[in-house]
Amino acid sequence: AQAILAQALRDIQDLRLPAARRGLVHAPACLTGCVASGGLPSYTLARASKEFCQLASSQIAYSIPALLQRAKTGSGMPNITLLTTEDAADKAQKIVDASKNLADAVTSVEEVKSYYWWEGKVNFDPEWRVAVTTSTAFDDAKEIISKAHSYDLPMIIYDLEQLPDDHKYWKGLVQLTSQDAITLAEKLVEQRIVACAQASPDGLLAVKTVASCKPMVEKSSEAAITWSPIGGNEGYLNWLEEECVGGK
Repeated sequence: AQAILAQALRDIQDLRLPAARRGLVHAPACLTGCVASGGLPSYTLARASKEFCQLASSQIAYSIPALLQRAKTGSGMPNITLLTTEDAADKAQKIVDASKNLADAVTSVEEVKSYYWWEGKVNFDPEWRVAVTTSTAFDDAKEIISKAHSYDLPMIIYDLEQLPDDHKYWKGLVQLTSQDAITLAEKLVEQRIVACAQASPDGLLAVKTVASCKPMVEKSSEAAITWSPIGGNEGYLNWLEEECVGGK
């Protein structure tokens, strides 16, 4: 329980609040588990639980002022990497230029082949994917990028902390040959189990989907897929749900 508390405090200090919350919930359960296994006499459970809660309260109270100060000043904030795409290199450069207004921004641009479902068939467009790593909070970064974007409904997503498998929105990465990446992209979009698939020149395929479609995506791919839970702008996440109808 003490080890879990220590990790929860580190999570709080790094603003990994969902992970911290899971730890604070799990630690008292460890004490109960010790009783059930015979590792902790039942008469000490109440005292141990009380001591744990006092320790947690005092240490978290100590951490919160520093946390609030970091949030206020922006110092020490954890980095996030936002991903978005544009349909031309000069438009992608506008995103890069706008990102200079973000704290500690580091950007990169890569041309990809994007596959998606439109008017009853698989469509393909070249796009320029912009990655922006910044310590600016997502909502603030999203606003700046949205204003510079040419799309009415852009994709602006970022990876979240590890979440349960029933989290709704997911990004999958699979390494293939360049031709196999294109073939799989077309297949997954045609099956309507991903909303979009982006193939890089080196054969790395990135797909965006919802939880109900993940097993079907894995079944369709011969290579292993690395999954990351994602957050993003509300309009884009709603679009993912509308497009991924193969799992319904």
